[in-house]
Amino acid sequence: MNKFLVNFFLCAICTSGSVFSIAQNNNNTIFWGNADAFLNRQAECSFNLIEQTLEQYPPVAGQPLSRKLALYNLDALLHETRYDQNAVLHQFMTKRIKSVLEDLSCSMKEGMKIYKLYNDGFVVCTKSVTFAFDLCRGDSLISDSLIQAVVDKCDILFISHIHKDHADLKVAGMFMNAGKPVWVPANLWEKNTAVRHIRSEKIIEDKIQIREGKLNIIVLPGHQDQLINNVYNVITSEGFSIVHTGDQYNEKDFEWISQLKKRIPAVDVLLVNCWTLHLKKLVDDFDPKLVITGHENEIGHSIDHREPYWLSFQKLKHINNPYVLMTWGEYYKYSRSDFD
Repeated sequence: MNKFLVNFFLCAICTSGSVFSIAQNNNNTIFWGNADAFLNRQAECSFNLIEQTLEQYPPVAGQPLSRKLALYNLDALLHETRYDQNAVLHQFMTKRIKSVLEDLSCSMKEGMKIYKLYNDGFVVCTKSVTFAFDLCRGDSLISDSLIQAVVDKCDILFISHIHKDHADLKVAGMFMNAGKPVWVPANLWEKNTAVRHIRSEKIIEDKIQIREGKLNIIVLPGHQDQLINNVYNVITSEGFSIVHTGDQYNEKDFEWISQLKKRIPAVDVLLVNCWTLHLKKLVDDFDPKLVITGHENEIGHSIDHREPYWLSFQKLKHINNPYVLMTWGEYYKYSRSDFD
């Protein structure tokens, strides 16, 4: 082969290699010298795969291995602080909340759905009512427009205590602006007369008319250490009994918790903070048909207190009652017949 042809082929190889590199780079497959872009792309791929897995394996009592693996991988991403204010995390959360909104738009004919939003925020939906506990945006992790859309689907908000990862004034304001009730402990937004301040060191029972039905509400005198923390037991017109513990964590409170079976209706679903004190004892005393944990992976906490899903699994395996572990934007359809 003459010298001209050799040089031609060498140039062609180099040129095609350069074109290939540029094309690959345009498709985000070459990240040499750009570690941040590499890690962001890796996180995006991981979040997307987690999303697909969660859709394929929705929450059930007794977790399939594929679902556990997805939640464990989510732990790994959420314990890397570089993603706390990153677009990839916000995109993931947006997809999760849109999933909630899509399902909330469907009418309920029977049973009860429990939706897990961010942190310890839950929405409970039956045929007669939709109510929320500790609904918050999480330092704008959920956009105002999305949380407003969730509020539009709800009838009433219950807030357990004053911490901002449970008590979001902007969210509460959305309820108030729509003329919807907001129940809070006595030491929260004390000068705000538009909310219902309620607290006692004794058990309080009350009722409220919501749409075509009534809610029976029992407020239990909980604490997070010394901080007052309302534990709400809500009983719907259909007879479903739901308890939300907020940030319950106090040894002395077991004096009244141990007597609850004599004082309140049988509990269908216990929504419990995953790091509560003596989880097994608390579950035994409430004795619900189903346990659902909250408060995993609170982004506002240091990584040692961003309670991971893997740790919740470790704790839950020691309780006697059925449990379901969910992440943000998931729901569980509850029917008593499944647990009788």
